Amino acid sequence: MKEQPNFTIVYVFGPMQCEDKYFNDDIISLKDNEWIKIGETSTKVNLDDLISDYDRVKDEAMPRVKNEPRTGIPFPSKIYDVFIFPYRPKTDDKIRNRLCHDLYEIDNSMQINKELRKEKHIIPSGQEFVYNVQRSKIKYAVQSIDHDLIAQEKDEEKLKQLIKMCQFNDINLNSDAEETEKEKEKGIRKANLDLDKVFENDENAIIVLRNGKGEEVVDTFGEKITAKYIGDNKFECRGDISRTSPLAKKYLNQYAGMNLTTVNGNEYWYYKGQKLSSLRKN
Repeated sequence: MKEQPNFTIVYVFGPMQCEDKYFNDDIISLKDNEWIKIGETSTKVNLDDLISDYDRVKDEAMPRVKNEPRTGIPFPSKIYDVFIFPYRPKTDDKIRNRLCHDLYEIDNSMQINKELRKEKHIIPSGQEFVYNVQRSKIKYAVQSIDHDLIAQEKDEEKLKQLIKMCQFNDINLNSDAEETEKEKEKGIRKANLDLDKVFENDENAIIVLRNGKGEEVVDTFGEKITAKYIGDNKFECRGDISRTSPLAKKYLNQYAGMNLTTVNGNEYWYYKGQKLSSLRKN
């Protein structure tokens, strides 16, 4: 009898020409014929050996990506990220479901699939492919599944393994204040989101928190979670003074039923109906 695998490896891949966009956390856009594909394989390897060598995890997944009959991709692709989970079939389905339904249904799969109904040669979003996605969204989907697994696990030894896997899965994202290695080499710095410029004509700028589906977050009394800009890229929200990310993390977890450890706050706070991330000014 064949020995059952003990780990599921989820791999994220896409066209080679999209690699820079993916790692810059730019949106992989369907209108530019871009896409992300998420698949999985399984392995029977000691966890410490597996997580000690990132390239080994990628090597475990690479045969699937190169196998055109399995992937349906007839041209060169590149693995962008790999993640480790306890062995459970269809973990990749769960991640796609989080991406295309739980995290940003309005912006992604609902609207896209509505537009694709007549395009029979394009696979609907969420069925292996995901469109109009960025790396940070994938990270949040992976983290949400990690947190669910940890919350459900009662066995102490298995819990220790889960924590190791979570640490492996915690990919680094470039914040507005950080530079990628390529940018450092070129001497180029990503433009910061200068909120002083965004709000320069609004002395009482108020932003509203939404939950990733476009819905406004409300407290137990039905009051919207809002914050007032006080300058220097900081806000005041219900007595808390901080930047967008810590405030978003606190109130999304408290009132939106989320369990986030890392948040790009500018994706969740809206000003006059637009995400702060869409208001970037050089």
